[in-house]
Amino acid sequence: MTERDTAVSAPAITPPSPVRYATLTSRFRALVIDVACIWALLIVLFFIGDAARGIPGAPHLTWLVMVAVFLLYDPVQVSRRGATIGHLAAKLRVVDARTGGWPSFARSFARSLVKSILGVVSFFPMELSRRHQAVHDVLTRTTVQVAESAEHVDFRVERVDEPDVVLPSRFRRVAVIVLYLIVVYLALGVSVALAGATTCARAGACGTGTRVLLQIIGLGWLALSATVIIAGWKGFLPGARRARSL
Repeated sequence: MTERDTAVSAPAITPPSPVRYATLTSRFRALVIDVACIWALLIVLFFIGDAARGIPGAPHLTWLVMVAVFLLYDPVQVSRRGATIGHLAAKLRVVDARTGGWPSFARSFARSLVKSILGVVSFFPMELSRRHQAVHDVLTRTTVQVAESAEHVDFRVERVDEPDVVLPSRFRRVAVIVLYLIVVYLALGVSVALAGATTCARAGACGTGTRVLLQIIGLGWLALSATVIIAGWKGFLPGARRARSL
């Protein structure tokens, strides 16, 4: 066989397509659907428990099942098929960044727990992270991608640092991040003082409105802190900005 014949019969190599990461909008849509599903299940279980309260042990069993639904809704579905009902509706899937397959149950449970604790705050760093990961994705080494069969959907590709961009030293970036975190913390203290919540918080006698305000301020502090850390490390904060090499 001649070299020409070999060249003609060799199959063409198709370059791999880029990984399609989920957008913030699509993930928020999936989250809303999942929250609605969880609440629907909890409401149904509540009425079942209320109807069966005459049966010994039924109320305790109902509450146990409700807690199980809240804790296991996300990890069971993600570990078994890589997606919740919300993910499927939004044409998304959760992927273990190390193996490319579905996350294990333990990893899915940890991911769900962090997401439940941080709430929507966990999604804020998506616009800064390389693979568009939320905090619970980064901590559990997972990514959320567009399903392979999905077509005509918005997606993001992995962010790649430009070759002519020079980052400040690690020491400088860490120092600037710490400085900004101190400023954010002081701003939090001022906000709490202006809200007049310092005294009641110490006494544990805050009203409902004040407690809600304190929770909002706390979530804002978490969101700003996470954004500061990611933006500072990537060289976006004044005082430690990235620069282009000449």
